[in-house]
Amino acid sequence: MSGLTEIQIIQGQLLRYMPLTTIVIGTIGNILNCLIFTRRKLSRNSCSIYFLSSSVANFFAIYFGCLPRLLDTFNIQPPASQLDLYCKIKTFLTYIGLASSAWFIVGACADRYASSAATVLLVFLDYFQMNFCFYGAIQAANCSTVSRFCGVWNDYNLLITFSLLPPALMFIFGWLTIRNVRTTGHLRRETNVKDRQLTTMLLIQVISTAILTLPISIQKLYSEITLNQTKSQESKLIENFFATYVVLLALMNTSTSFYLFTLTGKIFRKELKDLICLRQRQPTVEPTIATTNAKK
Repeated sequence: MSGLTEIQIIQGQLLRYMPLTTIVIGTIGNILNCLIFTRRKLSRNSCSIYFLSSSVANFFAIYFGCLPRLLDTFNIQPPASQLDLYCKIKTFLTYIGLASSAWFIVGACADRYASSAATVLLVFLDYFQMNFCFYGAIQAANCSTVSRFCGVWNDYNLLITFSLLPPALMFIFGWLTIRNVRTTGHLRRETNVKDRQLTTMLLIQVISTAILTLPISIQKLYSEITLNQTKSQESKLIENFFATYVVLLALMNTSTSFYLFTLTGKIFRKELKDLICLRQRQPTVEPTIATTNAKK
């Protein structure tokens, strides 16, 4: 078996099992995120609202980015007459999910320094042009651009608005958030403890996002720099493998937040425990009512 054949086999396995893993752990994790961040103790905190919004956005990236790739490994594809619409919707909602999730984390870092609603609206309008740049020629679960200009534009657009700018702003505003929590001494101790724990959760999420999205930045830069170079079939295959891997890695970022929050946030773990034990903690009123009636 040649090295190129082995790469193709590995790529096929990645396209099946990485999306499957992301769908399973991402669905469970993001559902629990939504349940926990809507609980009374956390829902009043503005940072929790950003986490909740990011979790909702993750569903778009997971089901429009991962599910089609998984189904394609089983040769399950839409009818030929619907390929154009399929590609436009899939590509648009995948990138909207990825970008919105990242920008909501930026909003969590900025907190009172930025408005997430305005930011996500700009991201939505920015990616709307993808509806005109992609058409229904499905090759290995990827849709094709209608022109070279669209391909270059979308690569740079993704590079800036998803891979580079959000992590950079996350680190900047994350540092500002830390400084704000440390220097604001007039808040109640309880509030400070909650803010510190949410800040820790946020910083871990920022680090994870930076690590998982950095490879796609490198791949996009390399792809554009070497765009006009003549490449061998082996080089193209290796580059395609790397491009597939980094996209799957970026999609996996949408499934990690719950598990990172559970590991790093004491208040998050407490709310998770309370959520799981909710029915056990509910008081039973029927025996009391029965006893009262008996006395009467």
